Amino acid sequence: VLNKGFGERFKVRFEPRGELSPREVSADHKRLLQVMTNLLSNAAKFSPEGEVVEITTEELADWLRVAVHDRGPGIPEAFRPRIFGRFNQADSTTSRQKGGTGLGLAICKRLVEMMQGRIGFQDREGGGTTFWFELPRHA
Repeated sequence: VLNKGFGERFKVRFEPRGELSPREVSADHKRLLQVMTNLLSNAAKFSPEGEVVEITTEELADWLRVAVHDRGPGIPEAFRPRIFGRFNQADSTTSRQKGGTGLGLAICKRLVEMMQGRIGFQDREGGGTTFWFELPRHA
């Protein structure tokens, strides 16, 4: 249900893989919702129509990792060091066409760090990007 409107607007499907309930994580749920909203809206914007955006969770020793996998064009190598900066957009043409300010990932980074977490991304060979964040689990 989260971000169903973005999926419909950009003609992509969100598919959760595995259990998505936040298992005993240390998190502010409003901040967590904003992080997920930003990551899912970006994934929807940059994935081709008809594609699937996967959402996965993974339990690590002291962390819960949430990942959003898109099928977009990937992130140009030269832009990667600036990806979490304010007002930065890898492809300003696409961002202008589909809407965006270049603040979403900077906000995600700040919110995840405020929850004592960490955030990152990995480009996938053949296209697509996975954005992930990890939040500490309760002891």
